[in-house]
Amino acid sequence: MKDVTKTHILGGVVEKDSDVIWGVGAIDEANAFIGLAKVFSNDEKVKDLLEKIQMKMFAAGAEFASSQTRITENDCKDLIKAIEELEKEVKIPKEFIILEQDETTAFLSVARSVVRRAERWAVRLHKNGIVSKTLVEWLNKLSYLLYLMILKEMGGNYKKAKVEEKK
Repeated sequence: MKDVTKTHILGGVVEKDSDVIWGVGAIDEANAFIGLAKVFSNDEKVKDLLEKIQMKMFAAGAEFASSQTRITENDCKDLIKAIEELEKEVKIPKEFIILEQDETTAFLSVARSVVRRAERWAVRLHKNGIVSKTLVEWLNKLSYLLYLMILKEMGGNYKKAKVEEKK
C-alpha cells in the first residue's frame, strides 16, 4: 500500500508535512488568490501583472520542490520595475488603512498575506541551503507589489483604520 504521508516532488520523495511542502503549499495558495484577484480586477494593467506573476509563481514553487534556483536576479529586477511604475501612479497612505474594499482588493490582500507566509518558509529553507536568497528577495518584493496593486485598485479611496492609543 502507498504511504500517504509522503509525496513526490521534483527533488524526490518527502514527508507531506516537511518544510518544503509547507513552502510549496504557501506558493500554491498565494497563486490561487492571485488568480482570483485577476478574475475580479477591472484594471487591465493589474490583470496583466497578475498573470505574469502567476507564471513566475510556478517557477517559485519549482524552486521549493527541486532545490534548484528558478527565480533569478532579472525576475527581481522585473518586480522592482513594476513597483517603481506603480509607485508613480498611487498615493502611499501615511497611516493604517483598511485594504479590503471589494472582491479584488480582498483577494489581493489575502494573496499578499500568503506571499508573506511563503517568504517566511523561504527564509527557513534558505538557511538550510534549499532555496536561493534571490527567491526570498523576490517574494519580499512581490508582497509589496501586491500592496501597491491594492492601492491602485482602490483608486485613492482609502478608509483610515482607527488605532486606539494605549492608556
